[in-house]
Amino acid sequence: MFLKKIRNFLSSFSIRLRLSLIFVLIFGTTTVFFNMFLFQMMIDNLQQDFDDALFNYCVDVSDGIEIGIKGDLSFPPLRLDHGKILPFPLGTALIQVRHSSGAVLARVGNFGEFNPPYKKDFERIWKGEEATYRTIEHIRNIPSAEADSYRLISFPLDNAAKPQLLLQIAVPMTLLETQIQKRLTLMQLGIPIVLIVATFGGLFLSARALKPVNNIIHITKEIKASELSKRVPVPHANDEIKQLSLTLNEMLDRIQQAFLSQERFVADASHQLLTPLTIMRGELELLQKTEHRDVDQFIKSALQEVDSLSSIVQEMLLLARVDAGIGAMNLQDLNFDELVFEALARCEKLAKSKNIKLKVTINNEPGEDHRLIRGDNDLLENLIVNIVENAIKYSPNNEVVSITLHHTTETSALIVEDNGPGIPVEQLPLIFERFSRGSNMETRVKGFGLGLAIAQKIAILHNARLSAENHSGSGAKFMFEIKNI
Repeated sequence: MFLKKIRNFLSSFSIRLRLSLIFVLIFGTTTVFFNMFLFQMMIDNLQQDFDDALFNYCVDVSDGIEIGIKGDLSFPPLRLDHGKILPFPLGTALIQVRHSSGAVLARVGNFGEFNPPYKKDFERIWKGEEATYRTIEHIRNIPSAEADSYRLISFPLDNAAKPQLLLQIAVPMTLLETQIQKRLTLMQLGIPIVLIVATFGGLFLSARALKPVNNIIHITKEIKASELSKRVPVPHANDEIKQLSLTLNEMLDRIQQAFLSQERFVADASHQLLTPLTIMRGELELLQKTEHRDVDQFIKSALQEVDSLSSIVQEMLLLARVDAGIGAMNLQDLNFDELVFEALARCEKLAKSKNIKLKVTINNEPGEDHRLIRGDNDLLENLIVNIVENAIKYSPNNEVVSITLHHTTETSALIVEDNGPGIPVEQLPLIFERFSRGSNMETRVKGFGLGLAIAQKIAILHNARLSAENHSGSGAKFMFEIKNI
């Protein structure tokens, strides 16, 4: 719940601010933990150096204490070497010799009511430790204490297996405390300053990094339906911004093509729909003015135009269904040969009207009979009918349209060849566009230029391939190839 609230809170900010905050959070957290680690290592090193110096000082002091041959103790004034540099003032050290019974045998310095602990130190030394250390904080019993904390070392004086005498030295930790405090102050001031600099630096860098995105947003906002030729700038750097720019430009290319295609479709559809209506209107007006009206002839002509309108509407509805995509398809397993023969049966009437023969040839690789495909029966049958009828329409009377079925392990193919005039080279790239028809045949062949566009759409929906070319002789050649299942 807490993380969700944080995400909701951050989502109200701009990407620039969010990137900067995330950068500062990661950088700040890393910096704090890294500095804490370094600070702790520094304290440990300073403490170790302090203890080493204190140990050496303790050894020097122990060398000045004499123990009698018979075990009697003799404590002349302690000799202190004032020529060494130590991390504490020499005159402030508190020195005493203590017996395991607790008796204090000798002291140097103003202890006041300060009584250093010793029992656990004896126990640790009896277990084999060379010396023991402890920090005594908030000392109030030492008159004129030099620091808030003293470092206490306990060192055995006799060489017995179980030493009975300890040399205890307590020294102020003034220098160590000062060094630690200075470094702590530096961290407390330095880290916030570094984070502030990192924040402004992150805002600056994120602004520079997102500047191309802002330019893309600005230019994209200016692109209107009437200005689809505009494109967003592509940066030179090979990064995600470049990929975004290229992707947007590709999308704009597709949108522009779609708009142009839509405009062309609307214009052509309006023309195709308007022609039959204009003919019918003219005939109605003529019928109205004529005294001797031939109603039967008028009805026959009107029905022809209505049939034309119905054909256009049916093809446009089919095209709309195809444009709806795979969601409008009724997919099922189909026998490709049966599908082709069912489609050819629908083309027989048109072929007989021109006395054209449909010659069917089946080429199979060994063992590849009756291969199945997966698709929409009605759509695929419409595709086959369109390319076969197209071949019949553009073929002269009394000719032959060759239809070849070719099966392989992976694919099934339909090849349709006619003996017509062929496709002009400049028309080949446009042959599958809506309302596109060969200019040399527009007046001779009845149609609306939607059939091949519909066929290509159906092929694309089935992940199949439909192509056209001129074959070696005269005429066109259409090839439809679809994968087997």
